[in-house]
Amino acid sequence: MEQRLRVAMSITETLDEFHYGGVACNFLSLDHIILQWTGNDIDGRYCSASLINLSRAVVFAELSEKDAKEAIRKDLKELGLILGALFSGERDVSSDVERRLSDDVLSDFDEANNDDECDHQPSKRGKQRTLGDGLPTYLSSMISAMVGDDTAEVSELYDNASDVLKDLQVAATNPGLCLIPVAKERDRASLVMSNTFYGRRNEVALLTRSLQTVAVLGKPNVAVISGRGGAGKTALVNQIKKPLEDINGRFIRVKFDLNTQPAVLFSALDSFIEEISDDEEGLELKQRIKDSLGSEISVVANSMPNIAKLIDKSSSRFAATAEVSTIHQHEQMKCALCKFIGSIATRKNPIVLFLDDLHWADKTSLDVIQRITVSPDISHCFFLSCYRDNDFALAKPVESMLDGIQSQDVPIIKVPLGRLEIDYTHEFISETLCLPPNLKSMKQLANAVHHKTGGLILYIKNFMYELCEEGLLCFNVSRRWQFDLDQIRQKDISDDVVEYLKHRMAKLAKSRYLLGLRVASCLGSSFSVNTFQRAVDMKGVNLDDFVQFVEGNGFIQRVNQSTMHWAHDAVQQAAYKTISSSKVESLHLLIGGRLLVRTPKEDIDECVFDIVEQMNKGFNLIKTPEQKFDGAQLNLHAGQKAMSSLSFHSAAKYFVCGIKILGDEFWGDNYDLTLSLHQKALEALFAIGDCESMDTIAANILANATCFEDEVNAHLYRMRHLSSIGQSNEVIRKCKDLLRRLGEPLPTEICKNVIIEEFVATKAKLKAFTEEDLLTLPDMTDKNKLATMLFLSYTVNAAIICQPFLIPLLTFRGMNLTLDHGVSSLSASCIATYGCWLVNQQISDFQEGFRIGQVATKLMNRRGGENKPPSIFISLWPDKRVATAISSVP
Repeated sequence: MEQRLRVAMSITETLDEFHYGGVACNFLSLDHIILQWTGNDIDGRYCSASLINLSRAVVFAELSEKDAKEAIRKDLKELGLILGALFSGERDVSSDVERRLSDDVLSDFDEANNDDECDHQPSKRGKQRTLGDGLPTYLSSMISAMVGDDTAEVSELYDNASDVLKDLQVAATNPGLCLIPVAKERDRASLVMSNTFYGRRNEVALLTRSLQTVAVLGKPNVAVISGRGGAGKTALVNQIKKPLEDINGRFIRVKFDLNTQPAVLFSALDSFIEEISDDEEGLELKQRIKDSLGSEISVVANSMPNIAKLIDKSSSRFAATAEVSTIHQHEQMKCALCKFIGSIATRKNPIVLFLDDLHWADKTSLDVIQRITVSPDISHCFFLSCYRDNDFALAKPVESMLDGIQSQDVPIIKVPLGRLEIDYTHEFISETLCLPPNLKSMKQLANAVHHKTGGLILYIKNFMYELCEEGLLCFNVSRRWQFDLDQIRQKDISDDVVEYLKHRMAKLAKSRYLLGLRVASCLGSSFSVNTFQRAVDMKGVNLDDFVQFVEGNGFIQRVNQSTMHWAHDAVQQAAYKTISSSKVESLHLLIGGRLLVRTPKEDIDECVFDIVEQMNKGFNLIKTPEQKFDGAQLNLHAGQKAMSSLSFHSAAKYFVCGIKILGDEFWGDNYDLTLSLHQKALEALFAIGDCESMDTIAANILANATCFEDEVNAHLYRMRHLSSIGQSNEVIRKCKDLLRRLGEPLPTEICKNVIIEEFVATKAKLKAFTEEDLLTLPDMTDKNKLATMLFLSYTVNAAIICQPFLIPLLTFRGMNLTLDHGVSSLSASCIATYGCWLVNQQISDFQEGFRIGQVATKLMNRRGGENKPPSIFISLWPDKRVATAISSVP
């Protein structure tokens, strides 16, 4: 076929030159064409065509405009007949260096020269056949547009040889698409969309240059692609996969969606670890990860289970870390993530971290992303993200994060995507329908589609599907696509792609597959086949039939045997919107119930987020005490799992929903469960800064707790809240009251004599303890004493700000509690602060102060480093006589 295309282009080019010179052949015949082949290499030979016997040729200048057009039309019709015979294999064009096409010799090409992509057979002599029969759709459409018939409209025909030549050149440069073998076209009645990427050349070049900068210079780059849903943001990012592969880079995609589960960022990075091979390069990468994370490898082990597989759990690196504050954990996790990404992104293997659909990310994820983006520990990493900028509510958190990144002098490459250029809409439709791009009718169809869809590629594809469904675009008996252009132009459709898709899906209301689409829309952008089968109940519907239907309509794609995902998040949104607002809650609750009942018990932990996400969206419909108890327990489980991966927003959502499910009456019936949900909610809400909700939860605890021990957390988080808003005096007032209730009242009047008396008593008690005695003190187990130590520490923090004269007294009280009741997590800091007191100007016991400081350091080391070494400095009282110490308190 390649040689035949060369011949066809040569003949058409010669005819075009005649027309350009103002001459019409007026009688184009096989007898009047001579081919001349030059060159020795068969694949590289060039063919030129000459026209002879032009006795009937006419000059346009001697004709009227109408007659000149008719003469051109006559030449094109005869050209179509010639090319039809040529492409059908009825003319041999390869035997001689020079020959006439009128030599009626059947094609005897061998497989090297013949068309091995077409399965047609040359016609036998004398047998009648339809013009273009057996040819690929593209060529058949071209010939029909040249030859035409009495019923053909002007818009369906070529009007110049130049357009014919251009379309032949398209076929020659893209034979795999335009010259689809006939055998593969026989089932072409269904629309098959082209997966080629169209347009955006400047944007692709910009991203490619940025990637090269990352790879060569090592400086990380940040690029953000914004645009409407369906503009092709993700498709644009995919264009750098090939240049990334060429430089041995790695691509990590983090996909957020409407129903994003906690720790999606960690899950994506964990999947990357799972895919690391065990060859020499893979083992080197694993070792680099271990060396980079060091002891912090245990910090990310809960969120990234595959990390734990890299080391021996008995190793000191995997030693369980002591319980620290939630905020401290969050900072540790962000630090560990920066080290992890820094270890996998190298000059040899640069990384592209793609944050897809960032507008669905929660605040915790955005906070983590901002931290790793500005981290100095990371090089050779290209941070790519995309989000919708036409929805203010969704875009605002993302843009606030971007402002935060820029405020730290990190430049951001912004790539806004508008509509696809109309020329690329033409190209897409031409390739999808296998229609020559220069056909007038094809151009008119492309113009109409582009106008209706605003040039959004997702919109274009779904609009084409709808035209097929309505019969306005169909594959006719001649194996060519035909369309009703007038009806297409008259269609009234929404300019919002989600609303349009919703309208299109609503037409499937009578379809037995619509329920499946609705259920799938509730499960997220990607979901397992097992989860879908447990959630849906489509009686009499085969899963393979459903998949074939949704794939054929461009809704959902089956990635592999176990996973399916939506073609686009806008498609998922549209499917979700087809659910009646009055039935949304009941459908979610139904799905959650099915998942709970149909999931094996051993898989509940793995699937708990799927189950709880569904049940919580219908929790208002949960009525029986048994169902409420189960729902609350599942939320507690999910919240704790989210907390372990530091997904605080998700965790808070689960805990609060569990509280709402139970209601106030469960304080009496299920006290332990209700209290646990409230205690965990306090921690999560404080971590995300929702102090108003936290205060409400704390008030509930204080109103319903049956003992002071159960009140402690509520008081602690209230102290944290007051401290965060600068209410230090109020913190001290409340802590004094709580210390009184715990049996550790502070003097009403605090003066120099009181402090000296406390110091003398503490020093005397300390004399009875050797260094080894101090280092081997038992752990403090009395919960009231542990609470007392905590409230003392909060009082110290507040006193630093407004009442520093309290600090020595508080330090002595903490020392006495440690000596009498054992060591708590705060004892080392307390001992270190006492050492600072010993070296003040009045006492100046530097030797003892140094000894006590060493005891504090050894105590921390012996206890596994559960506390960071206290950051201590000395400041004097206004009267220059009493030293105070400030130490970090977890």
